Amino acid sequence: MKIIAKLLMIFVLLSTISCQKWLDIKPENQQVTDEYWMNKEEVEAVLGAAYVGLQKGIEDMLIYGESRGNTLSLGGYINVDLLRIKSFSVLPSNSLVKWSNFYQIINYANMVLKYAPDVMDRDPSFSRAVMESYLSEAYFLRGLCYFYIVRTWRDAPLILEPYMDDQLAYEVAKSGKDQLFNQIVHDFTSALANTKDTWPTAWETKGRSTRWAIHAALADAYLWIGEYDLAITSCNAVMESGRVGLIQGMVNTKNNWFTIFSEGNTNEGIYEIQFDNTKAQTNNLVDKFGPSYNWIISNYMLSLFAEDMDDIRGQGATYSNDLKIWKYLGAEAGTGVPRSFSDQNWIVYRMADIYLMKAEALIMKGESFYSEALELMTDVRQRAGISLPLDPGNTEILMLDALLKERAKEFLGEGKCWFDLLRVAQRNNYAYKDYFIEQILLGSPGASAPVIRAQLLNENAHYLPIHADEIQFNRLLVQNPYYQHLN
Repeated sequence: MKIIAKLLMIFVLLSTISCQKWLDIKPENQQVTDEYWMNKEEVEAVLGAAYVGLQKGIEDMLIYGESRGNTLSLGGYINVDLLRIKSFSVLPSNSLVKWSNFYQIINYANMVLKYAPDVMDRDPSFSRAVMESYLSEAYFLRGLCYFYIVRTWRDAPLILEPYMDDQLAYEVAKSGKDQLFNQIVHDFTSALANTKDTWPTAWETKGRSTRWAIHAALADAYLWIGEYDLAITSCNAVMESGRVGLIQGMVNTKNNWFTIFSEGNTNEGIYEIQFDNTKAQTNNLVDKFGPSYNWIISNYMLSLFAEDMDDIRGQGATYSNDLKIWKYLGAEAGTGVPRSFSDQNWIVYRMADIYLMKAEALIMKGESFYSEALELMTDVRQRAGISLPLDPGNTEILMLDALLKERAKEFLGEGKCWFDLLRVAQRNNYAYKDYFIEQILLGSPGASAPVIRAQLLNENAHYLPIHADEIQFNRLLVQNPYYQHLN
């Protein structure tokens, strides 16, 4: 694959095991070789490079997980390629459909998994316990990247060996989504074997792989493959851990829910991709939601928040009066005071997600579990200040609709909406395809609705095309059928 053939190695030696130092690492233009793997600091550097890769990947996570859903609309500066993704008129040449960053992280993880065990023989200070802990992190990072890939492209190459020599051809055919999901579950469960419950600092505990981050990701993956009992087991592991919890919504007159984003690394956070302006680690979320913005809240979401005017997640918290996404722009809720720097964390999993994933699994187990699912949804709603009882009805689709609306309000702009809708739609041979299409159209301009409806009837259109460059440089790749005539 072209993107793997161009990988660079980070040749930075670290004096101590410090995740904060890892995020200071910058790549040096030096080719990967077997001779590199001589001591634990070099293993640590490559693992750190994978975490740095996640920093670079948050825009992909936003676009792939959110842009085609019904929670965000385009406004302000509109990138043409972004518009085409939003309007389901994407081409294989679209600059935003590249999977290269995810595969770069996967390659770093593969390097650690392959070479770290041999380093123990070369570096007596590299203990087995530390080595196995690094392997656990590599499994988690690889599984997480494949999880984004399979939800975005469905079928993709499954690469389990590092690419070390760009003088060799590297051509790999696609694997199907079932094989990819099997590997994702394998990687997450392998990561559990030698993971940590916590790290020395709260910052590291939220920003590196832990038992709770792995269980959160496992629960998510299990929902996609219909393993609802296993999803509940992983959710319960997090809920019973005593390590994380739902934070209070209001503390006196302060909107404490907003601190999840304005401060980051709260007790609610399970796994957050870390940024710190004091270390020149900033993100581009202000660019996406701020002055030269791409995204505003959709009319559909405005109508949802209007149903419960007491919802502390509404105006002044999730969005501002000019419809921009305030959770990424504000220093405080409801003040109009902007953040000084764009260095807020990108939250991959937090405790509200665990509550609502467990609720979804319970719904899918049948009507006798609906009351327990409603209790979990009610907990999230009450934390948001909503006192109105939730009474969605007693059918599966009505319960799922209520759940998805709660997820939309809780996680707007967090890269989840499209994935949530697609996950529900594709169950049982797309039993809820019509519901899925109607939900997507709620976030689409009315004039384009008939065209988008026709496109979404084709299930292949629910996944992005493989970028044209990848098709050119990997002759074993076959384009997603929906886009074959568009190459």
